[in-house]
Amino acid sequence: MVQRYSRSLRFRFLAALGGVLLLALISLVVLSKWVIFPALHKEERAVVTQELKKIERTLQISQQNLLAQVRDWAIWDDTYEFVQGSYPGYTDTNFSQQMFEEMRYQLMAFFNAEGDVHFLAGINPATGQYHTCYSAERECRWMAGLIRTMQVSIKEDPKQGKSDLYAGSPPLMVASNPIFRTDESGPPQGWLFKVRPMDDAWLALIEDYTGLPTTLSMVDSSEDNDIAITISGNTIVALRYLATYPLNEQLALGTQLNRTSYLASLETFRYVLLWTACLMLLVIGLVLLLLERIILKPLKVLTRFTQQTSDDFEGGSKRLLQRGDEIGILARAFQKQLKRQQQLNAELIVLSTHDPLTNLPNRRLFDQRLQEVVSMALSTGQPLSVMMIDIDHFKLFNDHYGHPEGDVCLQRIAQTMHDVATVHGFFIARTGGEEFSAMLPATCAAQAMDKSQALSYAIDQLRHPHQTSPVASYVTVSIGISQLNIEGALTPSGLMSAADQALYAAKAAGRHCAKIYKPLLANSPFSSHNTTP
Repeated sequence: MVQRYSRSLRFRFLAALGGVLLLALISLVVLSKWVIFPALHKEERAVVTQELKKIERTLQISQQNLLAQVRDWAIWDDTYEFVQGSYPGYTDTNFSQQMFEEMRYQLMAFFNAEGDVHFLAGINPATGQYHTCYSAERECRWMAGLIRTMQVSIKEDPKQGKSDLYAGSPPLMVASNPIFRTDESGPPQGWLFKVRPMDDAWLALIEDYTGLPTTLSMVDSSEDNDIAITISGNTIVALRYLATYPLNEQLALGTQLNRTSYLASLETFRYVLLWTACLMLLVIGLVLLLLERIILKPLKVLTRFTQQTSDDFEGGSKRLLQRGDEIGILARAFQKQLKRQQQLNAELIVLSTHDPLTNLPNRRLFDQRLQEVVSMALSTGQPLSVMMIDIDHFKLFNDHYGHPEGDVCLQRIAQTMHDVATVHGFFIARTGGEEFSAMLPATCAAQAMDKSQALSYAIDQLRHPHQTSPVASYVTVSIGISQLNIEGALTPSGLMSAADQALYAAKAAGRHCAKIYKPLLANSPFSSHNTTP
């Protein structure tokens, strides 16, 4: 009888579970001391490191934003003429103390092509007074040190825009860019620098944005760029040492977290481990009794349900979904989560392929569709045309009406183009700031010209005001057209490049017109048609 009992599944399961339990208790002690507690300390360090990286990413975003502002000013015809001395009203139009305070600038410096000072404007950090000068002397002598550092930076890398951190008290965020025409043609005619102080007000903005306490200080020692973490009592501090220009000092960016909750959790975890060991001894008999009836069998049913749901959402599982116990709740929750996951996947696909401002397809979707359409056109021999559409003088529109009104204008233009594309059966997408692209399968260049007229006419009918446009008193567009199989336009990139050249020719011809790319015409490589109604 003893032999028969020892061969029973329950006895063998009890013996195995007892051995596993003993091994688990030993392992629990070992793991707690040499694995779990060190892992918790590592996790704590990872948390503070992640928080510091969040602050660092915010700093990088701030630098990128300042660099974008510099590029917006530097790559502009007005600035280009100003540094050449042919725009005397530039400073009166674009500079004021209010502008500096709202944009939190400390200094803007313009240099000519030789690297000499052309114009300076800034707010003296010591007095709070706003000054404009043509040299770092008299009331602008506080700028002299910065100007010398900027001139050294120009000599080191004269052709690239960049963003640096300058040592100082407070440290400074500095962005620079060569000065070009708006279309970036020709050599640079100078350089523009913008300086933003990383003072208490800047730190307050960072703390508001991240929700984390932030510190910033200059250090003389040369530390590694790795994050340095120190623990003092109930506080853990993390520092990142950032290089400053010209690399003679370092900037310590830091944050700190309170460890009180972590230490309490650690102590609680110790008690949990102890009670777990005790409860494991008490419940072993109950587990043997209830394992098969309450856990294993329902779990097998639920597993079969999930496997069926993966292939057939409703197939053969209605009884399981109608159950009133926890298994039924889990089944319904799984069904709900699966539906939600499918919905989220669909939304993510839309977000990744459409422009959020205009709801038009974005460049990514356009490039995918163009690759497919070009391959099909080359295999079937059907014609294929593309259009590149650019809103005329849209930067002047934004400068005059402001970016919010510019967004409204883009939305109206995009909706109008979408309506025309729907009627005429072609695909249109937003592929740049004020740039749109369209692909027209089974359409030759002449037919594309007709559709471009309809597109331009519809936009003209909006009569969206544009008082600063040299072309018309309302918003207009220029269009470049290219057709597949034209020399150099056998690939998607070649096709779009040809359309871009046609668009450039349309702009050169006075804008508000459409041009077809025709490289065989030696003296006039573009065929044009004015789209003014």
